[in-house]
Amino acid sequence: MPAMISQTPPAAAPGMATPARAPGYRVGVSWLTEPDEDWDEQEAPPRNRLRLVAAVLAGWLAVSLIVLLGLLRFSGHDSADRAPGNRPAGTTAAAASPSGSATSSAPVGGVPAGWQLRTGDDQTNCAAHSYGQVQVFFARTPCAGVHRSLFSMSRDGRNIVVAASTVTFASAEQAGAYLRVVTSDGTGNINDLLREGSRYPGSPSKLPPAAFASRQDGVRVLVAEAAYAQGASAYSDAALQAAARQAVDAG
Repeated sequence: MPAMISQTPPAAAPGMATPARAPGYRVGVSWLTEPDEDWDEQEAPPRNRLRLVAAVLAGWLAVSLIVLLGLLRFSGHDSADRAPGNRPAGTTAAAASPSGSATSSAPVGGVPAGWQLRTGDDQTNCAAHSYGQVQVFFARTPCAGVHRSLFSMSRDGRNIVVAASTVTFASAEQAGAYLRVVTSDGTGNINDLLREGSRYPGSPSKLPPAAFASRQDGVRVLVAEAAYAQGASAYSDAALQAAARQAVDAG
């Protein structure tokens, strides 16, 4: 039987404390198993990296929020800029008629130089937009359509309002019959737009006594009345007669 060799722990070097035994263990705890004070310091870098990542994410979210708010604000201004604006000063659009026909502010012909188109519309039911014997005529002979315009201009320092209409028929014979009715005294006319409620700054509430002009152009009949916006008007006034003739000639 081999001799038992006793392994006696080496004596501690002078000046070195003898390691204490850990409770519950039969093996002595040496300096190799003692807690290292640097372990706590080695755990700090991961925590610092987490803080750095959190700070970067927070900054990215803040920048994204600022960019989003800027885009929303720009989009709001762009929508406001594209929103329909008010009509030019002094222009009043004619309301849609009960007959449901389309409206338009564009004149049939050209606008004379120095004149201003205030409003205009198109109708298909002439009987609903006329009065007197003219209305009776349209009840028997319907029109194909009528375009109405309201102009303003000035002559010799006085403001003039011009109400014009262009009635279209199915034939030139019907147009001629209408011309004979509308040019007779006291037979009525197509309603001018002032009569149906259109206004513009400085306009009269209704058309004053006015100069009258008319002409036939194939299946169309053009009629215009001109009056001073303020003060007395007369159908025999030379300036008003010239304005009425100019309106039908331009149509």
